[in-house]
Amino acid sequence: MSDTLLSLRDVHQTYGDGEGAVHVLRGADLTIGRGEIVALVAPSGAGKSTLLHICGLLERPTSGEVDIAGERTARLADRQRTLLRRHRIGYVYQFHHLLPEFDALENVSMPQLIAGVGTAAGNTRSRELLEMMGIGHRATHRPAELSGGEQQRVAIARAAANRPSLILADEPTGNLDPATSDTVFAALSELIRQQNAGCIIATHNHDLARKADRIVSIVEGRMTDHIL
Repeated sequence: MSDTLLSLRDVHQTYGDGEGAVHVLRGADLTIGRGEIVALVAPSGAGKSTLLHICGLLERPTSGEVDIAGERTARLADRQRTLLRRHRIGYVYQFHHLLPEFDALENVSMPQLIAGVGTAAGNTRSRELLEMMGIGHRATHRPAELSGGEQQRVAIARAAANRPSLILADEPTGNLDPATSDTVFAALSELIRQQNAGCIIATHNHDLARKADRIVSIVEGRMTDHIL
């Protein structure tokens, strides 16, 4: 089994044609290994969201190769990409996007039900994840009854529900105070290590970025190591 969970090779992304074309990525290369957390730090407009969308199979690059857990995705049909995304990739956003009418346990169970997991097995897995996040005692509370940090930990548990190989986190602590940010990052880190997954965290928080295994940036459309 390869230790490489994500591989981008010579990825280009261009929007538009002719003189008005915008070249966001110009030969980006990136590799993420098992158990590795990589912080992506770059100014607004540099292409962070584009890169995450390509890594998450939400966008097809103009050219280049994107491999997820050893599977080449360039020639996959949309249905195949959807299934790969469902089972191999988890997402955590700046805003938790939890379903307000469901409690924490139900929110974490939802992606498992969509993937065909039975209710009992899904609930068992959800309880385990909420305990791992340190909020097992809040399982029956709806999002409005949870603090910001608790909501994000539920969102992380939901992202990990189907045991994805890769978790993509877009400013996951952007709305949290420093102490709560540390708690959420610690919970995410522990989950990545335990599941032997890989993770990209796009963040403007330099203190959080320094806690990652390495830091990368996007400079003129290419990936580069970044030192804070």
